[in-house]
Parts: sequence; C-alpha cells; structure tokens
Amino acid sequence: MSITSIIPPTERGYAIPDVFVTTDWLAEHIADPDVRVVDTDVPENYASGHIPGAVSPVDHYYKSSLENRTHIQNSEQFAQTMSDLGIGDETTVIGYNRGGGVYSFRLMWALHYYGHTNVKILDGGLEKWEAEGRETSKDPASASGLSGSFTPKANAEIFASRDRVLSSIDDDSTIIIDVRTDDEWTGANKRGGPRGGRIPGAVHFEWTNFNTGGDVPVLRTAEEIRKMLADVGVTSDKNVITY
Repeated sequence: MSITSIIPPTERGYAIPDVFVTTDWLAEHIADPDVRVVDTDVPENYASGHIPGAVSPVDHYYKSSLENRTHIQNSEQFAQTMSDLGIGDETTVIGYNRGGGVYSFRLMWALHYYGHTNVKILDGGLEKWEAEGRETSKDPASASGLSGSFTPKANAEIFASRDRVLSSIDDDSTIIIDVRTDDEWTGANKRGGPRGGRIPGAVHFEWTNFNTGGDVPVLRTAEEIRKMLADVGVTSDKNVITY
C-alpha cells in the first residue's frame, strides 16, 4: 500500500479512532515534554535507524525475561522499566515499530494492564515515517532527566489467567482466538517451548491478516476486520480471549 492510498485512521470506522496518531501529529508534537515515543522493536532494529528522540526498552517487549517466558513484568519491574524510559503517570506514550504494529499494541496492552491508558499507536509505523522522507537517527536516545515516576495499578479484567482460559474452553459465550502463525497453530513451530499446538476449541486467525500489507502496512478498516472475524466465529456477542 502506498502512502497516498492510506485511509486516515479517523475514516476507517473504528470505535476508538484516537488510539492512533498520524505521522503529521507526531512531527508536530515530537518535542513536547510530556510525549514519549517508544520504538518497540528489537534493539538491533532500533540501532539501524529510528525516529529521533524515540527510546528503546532494554528488556524485550516488557517480559521479565526471555528465559522464564513470563510475558508481563510484575508491577515493580514494570514501573522501573517505564521510569527508565522516562514514562510517568502524566506521559502521553506513542508506540511504533516496523511490520504492522504488533509490538506497539503489546506495549499498549501492557500499559493498559497497569492502569496507564494515555498511550497511542503511530499509524503506519516507521515505514510511513520514512516513506514521507522524515528524519531518522541511529543515535540512542536517553531518558535521563525526563520525568518518569510511574504508578502501576493492575487491571485484572483485561488479563486472562490460566484458570480463566480453562473455564472458557467449554463456555459457549466465550471464544478463544489464536493469532499466531500457521506453523505455531499446527505445532510445527514450538517457539522454544516444550510442546507445540493450540488451546482446545480455539479458532485461528493470524495477526498479519488484520493489516493491509504492502510497503506501509496499516490496520484494516473496521468493516473489513468485523467481516474477517465473523468468518471464524468471532462476533460482538462473544467474550473474546486472544493469544
């Protein structure tokens, strides 16, 4: 998809369109003291070029470690990670990455889980920023001196525990959707785990299908997403658990 054919996020029919900011908005606000831009990709990608002033988490996607496979830090660890990035309770967080925004949405979920809802996604990510000829940098940004006192307030309502998932398997009012790759769904790719496969009763719809694809991938329109999800049984009358 070329940048000239991209439908603005406010015109895609989303229930909450302001979950996104545009590259124009970011260019105008990038130097605001209460705005923190976070590059959510792996450090190697960050080092190869990023939006000027964007910070990069030292720990991989807010896990406590890759070894113990915990996918969200505890409240103390998370507060320290955010504070180290210069993210405080009053900070507007803008996440971006390359390849469709999956890690930015992970950051958004993690912040929402710990009570910080003032977080947005850069529509089109780094690809759109670069396609418009905007400046990038290879110099690591420092959060030193930035206000970053973060107060975590966990919201268990948006977290599906093991027991919650188990109780949902035979619950007709709940649908579990597996958004991993085809190889992960079939069990061919175990991603370093002891077993492959999927949760019984789950439906499969790989996360990449939510994006338009092309050189500058963005999230599809609400109408397209509703249609694709309905085709696999994910409808608005269901409680949805995703993994």
